[in-house]
Amino acid sequence: EIEAWLAIMFGRVVALLPLLVVQAAAFSAHTFAGTGHGVQAAACRFAPAVLMSDAPKAKYRPTSFGVNPRVYKDRKRNLYNRYYKSTQATAIKKVDQALEAGDKAEAQKLFSLAMSVIDKNVKRGIIHKKKGARRKSRIAKKLASMGA
Repeated sequence: EIEAWLAIMFGRVVALLPLLVVQAAAFSAHTFAGTGHGVQAAACRFAPAVLMSDAPKAKYRPTSFGVNPRVYKDRKRNLYNRYYKSTQATAIKKVDQALEAGDKAEAQKLFSLAMSVIDKNVKRGIIHKKKGARRKSRIAKKLASMGA
C-alpha cells in the first residue's frame, strides 16, 4: 500500500519536473541584486507571473450568462444604448437631409425632435452632457447658416 502511494507521488513529481526546469530558467533570467531578499523569496514572488504567462489566453467574457450575471446586464445595457444612439444618429441625419433639400420648415420641425432625442440620451447617461451640447450646437449652427 505504501509502495503504491510512493509510486504515485513519485510519478507526480516526475511529471512536474519540466515545469520546474522552465521556472528555474525564468527565475535565473531575473536579477535580484539590491532587493534585500534572497533568491528564494523573489522566486516565490514571481512564480505566479511565470505560470500565468505560460497559460493560454482566455476569452474576455463567458458565453453563458449563468457564469457571471454582470455579463447579462452589460449585454442588455449595450443593446439599449445602441438603440438610443442609433435613434439619435437617425434624427440628426434627418435634419441634415432636410437642410440639404432646402426645406426650412421641415428642418425646423426635425431640429426640435433631434434636440429632444439628444437631451433624453444625456438624461439617460448614454452620452456625456458636453457631447450632447456639442451636437446640438453644431446642428443649430447649420440651421442658422441656412437662415431658418
